[in-house]
Amino acid sequence: MPTGPTNRLTIFAHARSILASFGVGALVALTATPAPAQTTPRSVTDSIYAARMNSGYAATRAGNALAAAAAFDSAAKVAPQSAEALVAAGYAFLAGKQNTNAIARFNSALVLDPERDVIRRQLGYLYAGSGDNQNAIGAFAPLVTRGRASAQDLLALGNLNAAVSQRDSSLKYFHSALELATQIGDTVVASDAQKSIANLSIKPSRPGAFIEYYLSPFYQHRFDNFIGFGIGRVGLSGGGRFQPQVYVSLRATHDSKSVGGLQPVLFADNSVIPALGVRVHPATWLTAYAEGGASYPLVSVTPRNWHRDLRAGLLANVQNTQWLQKNSNGISLISEVYGDASWYDRFNRDVIGYAQWRESLRLVHGRAGAIDLFTRAWGSYDSRHDYYNRVVEGGGGIALHLGANHYASIFVDALRGHYLAEPVGTQPAQNYNDFRVMVVTGLFRQFPFAKP
Repeated sequence: MPTGPTNRLTIFAHARSILASFGVGALVALTATPAPAQTTPRSVTDSIYAARMNSGYAATRAGNALAAAAAFDSAAKVAPQSAEALVAAGYAFLAGKQNTNAIARFNSALVLDPERDVIRRQLGYLYAGSGDNQNAIGAFAPLVTRGRASAQDLLALGNLNAAVSQRDSSLKYFHSALELATQIGDTVVASDAQKSIANLSIKPSRPGAFIEYYLSPFYQHRFDNFIGFGIGRVGLSGGGRFQPQVYVSLRATHDSKSVGGLQPVLFADNSVIPALGVRVHPATWLTAYAEGGASYPLVSVTPRNWHRDLRAGLLANVQNTQWLQKNSNGISLISEVYGDASWYDRFNRDVIGYAQWRESLRLVHGRAGAIDLFTRAWGSYDSRHDYYNRVVEGGGGIALHLGANHYASIFVDALRGHYLAEPVGTQPAQNYNDFRVMVVTGLFRQFPFAKP
């Protein structure tokens, strides 16, 4: 997946144009037509507010952006119900190259006046310029839901979604931008949208090297044990439509109590497995892979030797975000579906698969991270009909995502499960309750061989 289509007019070019027209331009407009001081104020508060606003305009005319920002901030304290002083302070901070403060003032202004589209756009480009793509998407998204997105807004959303590897959403916005730009005769945006669609459809990536890792240790109350799982890969990618890749990998699984039996064998494997592998991506949401390696047990067994480990399968991952509030940091609904069906030579040539659906209500979202409330359903199956791998479960919990790009996540959930096979011998009842805590982190970096 590319970091974003190559456009003649990129997000950052848009940002520069917006900063020019709504940043300095807005300040010039304020200088040219300052709000006059009230000669007959209705109250002392009105008089103080007008005086501080005029002080800000005077500082603007003198070219002292930070003094102007301080004056507008002071006016906002006098009239906290008005968005005007916050907007003026935001532009003043923008002129003073204090973008973080400008973002804070614009966000506060939107809380008071969520219909001010020009500020929402300004926020979108400011977030994009700082590399905070998720917040930039959140800033632009309400313009679409309210039917007030311009062709340039739709183009920016296409670029932003491509930057966070949401190819399907990116294509949707590029097609919408092309349609609207064609209707209004905006040939520049139409041309950029066409190029972006072509880049995503034909050349989603370039040849290069890549490195990645994924870690997901978790605790299970039902077995009172910890499961450690991790995998790392280093390899080469051929780029192109299917992004063929060849890699070396190292996989490790460890069960703190070696429970076995009722627990899925994949969790209780207790092995380290170096391997060679290949994978392709028939669709943006689908990965096919095959690996050949050797497994070495991490527990004392006899004989303690290397064992051949061959595996192949399909992985699916579909996600969708729906914004439920106009605020760029507002509530959103995250829908996720994951699936895996794999053949394992070492496990008696078994086919083991699982599927999970998770619906998350994102209550908090910002540069520090996000907080979700979620419900989920999960089911597993294996072709040998082993007791421990045929189960369905459901439940919910809370998730804490750290950082703007969610470099690590903590999931805490309670659930109810049901085995799909009749209990035998001393095995417990088919139903069970569980409480789990999982930490998930990972990294993917690609290094193209040639610059675009």
